[in-house]
Amino acid sequence: MKYSLVAFDFDGTLADTLPWMESILHDVAEKFGFRKPDAEERLRLRQHSAYDIMKQLGIPLWKAPAILAFVRQAMEDAVPKVSLFPGVDAMLRAVHGSGSRMAVVSSNSTANVQRVLGPALAPLIADYACGTDLFGKPAKIEHLLRDTHIAASQAILIGDEIRDIEAARKTGVDSGVVAWGYNREATLREHQPDLVFSNVHELARSLLPA
Repeated sequence: MKYSLVAFDFDGTLADTLPWMESILHDVAEKFGFRKPDAEERLRLRQHSAYDIMKQLGIPLWKAPAILAFVRQAMEDAVPKVSLFPGVDAMLRAVHGSGSRMAVVSSNSTANVQRVLGPALAPLIADYACGTDLFGKPAKIEHLLRDTHIAASQAILIGDEIRDIEAARKTGVDSGVVAWGYNREATLREHQPDLVFSNVHELARSLLPA
């Protein structure tokens, strides 16, 4: 095995949730009182970190947990409109078959993640470190490493945002980023992740033993 533990972000990494999230952005902005970016600005924002985006839209940090909770609840009804990226199902089966332990580390809810994965794929994920907590992904990864007794050097976090690279770096695990998610590939490369995956097939090949 190349990695004993492969931890995936969910939104934008395994599941194509961006179109749905953009479809509810106006309602979320109305409810929580922040500025509504137009289509052109939304594209520009994809070059920035989550923290910078919040600053530019005028979202105070204290509102973030409530916004995330609202979006998670809204997704309860939107799950039929959200699907995995093409090839993700085969990739998950292949990584599971190689013997690596898989986890999902996400601010989304376990229920939403499992519904999108479906009854065939959800059991392949050994650990669901989901939901919002005060310390975010670094704390979730640390808990995973401690609970599974897996060394950080044998683990990787794969995501689609700058904050995924930062979370991996803080916890000593390798960082992998996908080119099809929220942050642009060029933006992600500027933050020097350990691995960059241009497509799902490349991701599968990189995680499987030679």
